[in-house]
Amino acid sequence: MSFPLSFVPSKNWRVPPRSFGAPRNQGKRKHAGCDLYAPPGTPVFAVDDGTVLSFAPFYLGSWAIVVKRPGFVVRYGEVRKTLASGVKVGGAVRKGQKIGEVSALTGLSISMVHFEMYTGEKEGPLTTQSGPFKRRGDLKDPTRILEKWAEGPLPVLPREVEAEPVAAAAPRPASVKGR
Repeated sequence: MSFPLSFVPSKNWRVPPRSFGAPRNQGKRKHAGCDLYAPPGTPVFAVDDGTVLSFAPFYLGSWAIVVKRPGFVVRYGEVRKTLASGVKVGGAVRKGQKIGEVSALTGLSISMVHFEMYTGEKEGPLTTQSGPFKRRGDLKDPTRILEKWAEGPLPVLPREVEAEPVAAAAPRPASVKGR
């Protein structure tokens, strides 16, 4: 498995407001994912082989891609309304394949991939109106797995389709543990 971006964001996803469980809506709910800050247009990559379950409106003019693989489901939120070339609902994606791009968020000056994980043990919509996260009951904290993936090889675009750099990435630490 691999990290969903080609760089490790300089803003730490392990601390509020970007972290899993951070308070939202004046404490009425908890943050259901980790926010990986990146400029609009930054490529988003599949963390593993899987099948695209859905692609739908998400938050502040952005969209979300949901991918299922054996063992877990990932929602890549706050992406642009257009899927990457060759990606479609019901279709297969490969680990490290570009699946979309980070979206601008209407009314905000920040952008990110909102990364959610689910065990896949439950069925039904991922967003609900119950529980502290307002999410399906098999929601899983992705923090540690993102830390592990950030230490491994990062995905890259093939040279023939590589875009201009969208931003300077933070220097990659030898280890991201303990941050």
